[in-house]
Amino acid sequence: MRVECIKIKNSKRILSFVIILFLLVLAYCILEMFNVRETVTKKIEFAKSTEEYRFVLGGEACGIKLLANGVLVIEVDNVKSGVKVGDVIVKVDNIPIDTNNEIIEYINKEDVINKKKINLTIKRNNEELIKEVDLIHNKVDNIYELGLWVKDSSAGVGMVTFYELSTNSFAALGHGITESKNNVILPILSGAIVKAKINSINKAKVREPGDLRATIYKEVFGQIRKNTSNGIYGDIEKNIFTENKEIIEVASKQDVEIGKAHIYCTLDNKVEKFQIEIENILWDSIGNKNMIIKITDEKLIEKTGGIVQGMSGSPIVQNGKLIGAVTHVFLNNPKKGYAVFIEHMINDMKSI
Repeated sequence: MRVECIKIKNSKRILSFVIILFLLVLAYCILEMFNVRETVTKKIEFAKSTEEYRFVLGGEACGIKLLANGVLVIEVDNVKSGVKVGDVIVKVDNIPIDTNNEIIEYINKEDVINKKKINLTIKRNNEELIKEVDLIHNKVDNIYELGLWVKDSSAGVGMVTFYELSTNSFAALGHGITESKNNVILPILSGAIVKAKINSINKAKVREPGDLRATIYKEVFGQIRKNTSNGIYGDIEKNIFTENKEIIEVASKQDVEIGKAHIYCTLDNKVEKFQIEIENILWDSIGNKNMIIKITDEKLIEKTGGIVQGMSGSPIVQNGKLIGAVTHVFLNNPKKGYAVFIEHMINDMKSI
């Protein structure tokens, strides 16, 4: 009798376990079904949102010249000023300024020195504020200062990611132009992408980021209109790089797969194709670090040691579609780095 009770109890446990297992499998299948449906929906929405655009693959090296709108505060010695790192000074005593030199010249006028104070109009988080700031006498140089370190312009080398022919637009760099110490996006007064010629390559090593050494010319082929965390965007002035190029399809982030892909960049003053591996896809990331990539092309490794400064914006193609752009290098392993989804760059381009 006891043996039969034990058997019945064991049977009930097995049945309960089977039911629970069935319910778990059913729940998993339902979730997967919803995930697949959501993925397909997002792919369709992305396809519809880009069907009127005509994208041309970039990969050309370009010089980047950016003049800030106002001056960006990058360090504060005069804490009593009330000015913070990341503030943008746009006016001094209600006079518009765009460079550090304009500030220095103004505050060293005799009538201003006699006042010993000035009013700074600053922009902070889309809000305009006025701060009264005392002048500080630099006895070494015998000039007056504000106790603020500012930056008013920037220049460098990067890669064009794509051209969009229906809006006559371009996208480049894959990340924003920032004040490097505090990683603050520079505001734009004006800027341009110009022709650049790669002269030499400083190869990357562990903890020693390499770079592309280039000559930046005056010939402008695009005006920069927007500087965001996902790249720089603007209008094409000369379609010198889009002639004889085919239209390329773009992929939503849901289309990206772990596995082989290619980047396109200019090292010997012509666009070349190099093999890479997409090692990981960071689905939850919202910035410009959406994929982890690894350089596997021996020719590229021989030339650069991996990813170097100046390669940012190099377009990434997988399965014949443009999926993203190179953004950052890993300092402890220059063969690896981050990439941004092309979907993010396209969204920023649309808001120019």
